[in-house]
Amino acid sequence: KKSANIIQGNALSIDWESVVSKNELSYILGNPPFIGKQLQNEEQKKDMDLVFNGVKGAGVLDYVTCWYIKAAKLIHNSQIRVAFVSTNSISQGEQVGILWNELFNKYNVKIHFSHRTFQWNNEAKGVAAVHVVIIGFANYNVSDKLLYEYDGPRSDAHEVKIKNINPYLLEG
Repeated sequence: KKSANIIQGNALSIDWESVVSKNELSYILGNPPFIGKQLQNEEQKKDMDLVFNGVKGAGVLDYVTCWYIKAAKLIHNSQIRVAFVSTNSISQGEQVGILWNELFNKYNVKIHFSHRTFQWNNEAKGVAAVHVVIIGFANYNVSDKLLYEYDGPRSDAHEVKIKNINPYLLEG
């Protein structure tokens, strides 16, 4: 009988392969913390420095971007697919060039699917309503990518098959 193996600790300072071998993984799915650069505490800033060691301009990135780098490192030379719910700011403005340059050029990441900005509501008391994206990626290419577009932040998605998704989550 198998049961869950729960590891308590800082996901950014733990070697993920010490938790589960990448040879046993097919997918990594997550909803990392949504914390912008202005709201990061000292420990979170240290995590950013640890993960983005030496990456120029990384100080402007949202905390969620650390999970992208950690995942990209782990999936290198594998068939593992990753998908994260993230703040939509990682696909806008100055964060795009810094994060995606690192992911594309250093880790050979390819975006396989994405949900453009939509409003995420949780079911908890004091409902949180944030604007998010979902980005699925791997370090190998697929011929057809799926882009999920929304007419508005609260509308239903419609799927578009395209050849390439750029870091602004547009075709191109």
